[in-house]
Amino acid sequence: MFAIMCYASPKKGGGDSMNLGHETERIEFKKSTSELKEAAVSVAAILNKHGSGTLYFGVKPDGEVCGQDVAESTLREVSQAIGCAIDPRVHPVVEALDDEGRRYVRVDFSGSDAPYACRGAYRIRVADEDVLMAPAEVRRMAVEAEDRINPWDSRLSQRNVADVSEKELRAYIERGNACGRISFAYEGVESTLTRLGLVREGRLTNAAEVLFCESFYPMLKMAIFANHQRVDILDIQQEQGTLFELARKAEFYVLSSIRRRAVFTGKIERDEIPELPMDAVREAILNAFAHRSYRSDLAIQVEVYPDSVEIFSPGWFPHGKTPEAHLLGEDKSSTSRNKLIAKALFLSKEIESFGTGLPRIKKLCDAEGIKLEYQKDTNGTTVVFHRNDPFAAMSEREAQATTAPKPDWTLSRTALDVFRAVKAESDLTVAQISERTHRSIRTVERSLKELRDAGLITRKGSNKTGSWMVLSDADDGTNPS
Repeated sequence: MFAIMCYASPKKGGGDSMNLGHETERIEFKKSTSELKEAAVSVAAILNKHGSGTLYFGVKPDGEVCGQDVAESTLREVSQAIGCAIDPRVHPVVEALDDEGRRYVRVDFSGSDAPYACRGAYRIRVADEDVLMAPAEVRRMAVEAEDRINPWDSRLSQRNVADVSEKELRAYIERGNACGRISFAYEGVESTLTRLGLVREGRLTNAAEVLFCESFYPMLKMAIFANHQRVDILDIQQEQGTLFELARKAEFYVLSSIRRRAVFTGKIERDEIPELPMDAVREAILNAFAHRSYRSDLAIQVEVYPDSVEIFSPGWFPHGKTPEAHLLGEDKSSTSRNKLIAKALFLSKEIESFGTGLPRIKKLCDAEGIKLEYQKDTNGTTVVFHRNDPFAAMSEREAQATTAPKPDWTLSRTALDVFRAVKAESDLTVAQISERTHRSIRTVERSLKELRDAGLITRKGSNKTGSWMVLSDADDGTNPS
């Protein structure tokens, strides 16, 4: 099956031939249909890189239209040659164009079934060249193709309904009820998950496992590095849990590891504003969990550097999609490799709406003057929040405090977690700190004493209505034990 169209292109005066510009990763020029064999190779390579592109016959490599003989049989020959040479089969749209008597052919093609082979070989477009793909890249694309037909998160899990955190599921339904996106009340684990489409044949789907079962192995790794050489590690943590637990822990880790500025508004207590827009950070964290490749055994990674906060998610953007197009608003599609997980996060308003996450993150960062960057890494995608220069508007006293020598004391891991909790929210009670840090009240009380003895914090006011005051920073005095 093929489509043939004939029409005249815009004319140019003075007898000059039209120039179509330069070849790109999406555009290929051939002088005539005698190069059909080579052209089919380029079509497959472009499909493997971008999912769509355009091919011209009767055009020189520099973009000048030189023309060629074009008959209806020519168009049919082009369509059949491309269709037969490429597997899976593609159905191009073939058009005959005219530039002041110079006839040439335009071929538009698209496909979402990568990897595409041309006569048994897999190639990918790099600039204007068609390069043989590595076997690992072919396998990755094949897995993505399989997941498009039978998504990983819709497959049946080996976990049991009894493994579901009822507390987490109840809280999820309450959030969905409160925002008006879930209309029914909690009615037991299996019944509720069935209504959410997360149970099939009485068994959990992989989506239900990720969302509501504690993971068997660490799915989140967090660290603070002294520099990008990643040699001096100031703190490192690994966490297991449900998706929602891990997202909360990741957000808390970022919030407690970055700077805040005080704003006085006339109230008794000052307002503290984080240096990064936390709504954007939260959205990036949730996107990382929602759209990651769960086939990979890599964890979500949150890394804090002196000049950036970076969130790594295993797996690249779906084939034919780029973060740049989403950031610019050019691609508003909501393609996700984990549709059930993404839908679940939408229903509880963890994410605002489909296909708007990246533009929303960028808008929030632009409003705060924060540079946002996406990087494609070997095994996944990293979103980078660039931290502004901390000394830009600092007083001399603040700068001296920032560059003070390291303390001669060390903190236990638990004390550091408690310190971060009160640093992030100064009005927490002991019970609330216990809930935030997942430690017993008695353990929290011991850690608070440790922090007081180290001169890091003090308490203002009563136990019920008072607040914690941070006297010094604990980031350089940690004990990994």
